[in-house]
This record gives sequence, structure tokens and C-alpha cells, in this order.
Amino acid sequence: MDALDEIVQFLAKTARLDLKVVTLSHVLGLTGSVEGIQLLVKNETLLNSLLDLTTEESVAKDAVLCLINITAEDIGAAAVVEKLTERLVPLAYEAVMDENCKLSDGWCMVLCNITRPEHLVERVLQQLLAIEFSLEKLTTCFTRINYNKQKCHLNYLGLLFSNVSQSKAARDVFCNQTTGLLRRLLPFVHHEGSIVRRSGAVGLLKNVCFDSSVHDWLLSEEMDVLPFILLPLAGPEELDDETNEKLPVDLQYLGPDKKREDNPDVRKMLVESLAQLCATRKGRLYLRDHGAYEILRELHKFECSPEGDKVVLNAVENVVDILIRQGSEEIGEDNLKELEIPDDVKSKIESMSDEV
Repeated sequence: MDALDEIVQFLAKTARLDLKVVTLSHVLGLTGSVEGIQLLVKNETLLNSLLDLTTEESVAKDAVLCLINITAEDIGAAAVVEKLTERLVPLAYEAVMDENCKLSDGWCMVLCNITRPEHLVERVLQQLLAIEFSLEKLTTCFTRINYNKQKCHLNYLGLLFSNVSQSKAARDVFCNQTTGLLRRLLPFVHHEGSIVRRSGAVGLLKNVCFDSSVHDWLLSEEMDVLPFILLPLAGPEELDDETNEKLPVDLQYLGPDKKREDNPDVRKMLVESLAQLCATRKGRLYLRDHGAYEILRELHKFECSPEGDKVVLNAVENVVDILIRQGSEEIGEDNLKELEIPDDVKSKIESMSDEV
């Protein structure tokens, strides 16, 4: 019997409270290193005991912290999904939905962690969607800022939405025109109170933009996502009247106090969203006609400055290269995603990307 087998008995619900507290403290210490996590995830009984203890108020906080740390590493997330998904997802969901739960933020982080690796998304999402209207109800929690009465902010739900929207099944739920979930989440693209919440909303929008079948709807008057994407990318630069008239109303005459999104990862996701909207000819024309090039031109200058970011700069140049092609230079494909690239060209592009 190894050391873990010896201590796991003290994590049983029937064990003495003082023994559970000491043992949990030891396990929590092990979750602080990759080696410790690798050791813990080999013991399925221990993992199940941790999950059991999340419902025991006196030790629940440390038990949830253990799960957060374990799932923060891909190897831990994979083990938890493999061994605990069917029990963990409904338990986490109920905790988040409970407006009086003190550990809702912790559970949001666990759900976020186990959906971060793309290969785990479908399995977790299957359990989530088995709960009727789960994403719809979680969206309500997220959009009601003071939903939780115990001062949990639920910001990590945004990253959960971003993660699961890697799956078409989740995107279909968010893009349901009857429930209007995406429309309710779009304002958080500009949320100043939390970079986590903002990143989640932008990540969701980017993933939705990957699906060219919804581009017409995204750019329609009903959704009008372009201002949500362009506004954070715009800065205090003064534009002439002709350019301002092209821009969506929300971007006209912004003034010298306008601040550009300061997080380069968020700027990159926003630019990547524009790149996806350029996939169709209709999308490219719409972006040109509504001033996307002019906003990107000023963003390019910023990314070239000491405050800028080279990765974002590269992303901007990719979109600008598509937008400036007009007339005979316009790419002769209605949908760029359907354009076949020869293998030798792919190799050159990949080698150039590696160099960048």
C-alpha cells in the first residue's frame, strides 16, 4: 500500500473532521506541483473522495481548491474528465446556479479548466447539455452582475462559454435567434470591470465568427457585431469626416479620450474575428464599406509603436492584406475557407509562421 492509499481513508465522509482537515491540507500542498498532480490523478478513489468533500461545508473550500489546482494542468483536467465528469458537471452546475453558494467562483474555474483543452470539450459539453437549458441559465447568471449573493462574480463563466463554443453544438445554442444568448453576451466584449469576463466574451465571439454560415446574421441589423469588434480596437486618433461617415455610429468622432483595448491577447482575438468575417466576399465588402480598414490602419500604427505587440501586428497585417484587395485583385473565391491551398504553398506559409 503506497502513501496515498494510506491517507485516502482519512478523506472519507465518515472520517473524523480533524483528520479530514489535515489530510486535505496535505493533498492541497501536493496540487502545487505538476509532479504532485501526476501522483494524485492516478488514485481514482482519492479523486472521488475530493468530489464528495465539496458538499461538506466544513472542508468544501479546500476540496474545491484541490480540484481547481488539479484541473489547471492538462494531465489533471484529462484525468478528472475521464473519471469524474458524470458526477462533477451536474454538481458544479448546481453550485453555480445556487445564488447563495460561497464557492460558485471556484466551481466556475473548475468548469473552465476542464473545457480549456479542446479534446475534452465535447465530453464535458455532453454532460452540460444533458441538463435542460443549462447554457441559457448560466448565461442569465453571467449577465446579472449581482446574481450571487455571496459576492462571487462568476467572471470565469465567460471563459467557459469561450471554451465550449469551440464545439458546433455549443455555438448553435449561443446563436439560437429565439433565445438571443449571443446578443445578451455581446456587451461584455467592452466590460471594463474584469479582463477575465471580457476575454471570455471576446473568445466566444471569435469562435462564433469561425462559422461562415452565420456571417450574414452576425452582420445583420439585428446583431450588428462589427461595432462590438471595432470599438475596442479604435484609439484616440482623429479621423476625417469622410471616414467617420463610413464608420458605425458608435465609432464616429470618438475624441481624444478614447482608450484602445490594452490587453494584446484580447486585441488579437478581435482582429482574428475580423479575419473570419473576411472569409466571404460579402463579408469583405461589408467590412470595407463600414470603415474596418481605417480602424485597422490606425491600429497598425499603434502595434508598430513600443506599446504595441508583434503578434497582434502580424494578425492586423493579414486582415489588411485581404481588405485592400479590390477589383481585379479581389480574391476569386466567394468563401476563402473553401479555397484549396497547394501543399508546397502550405509548407512555405507554415515555415513563415514559425519564423514569426
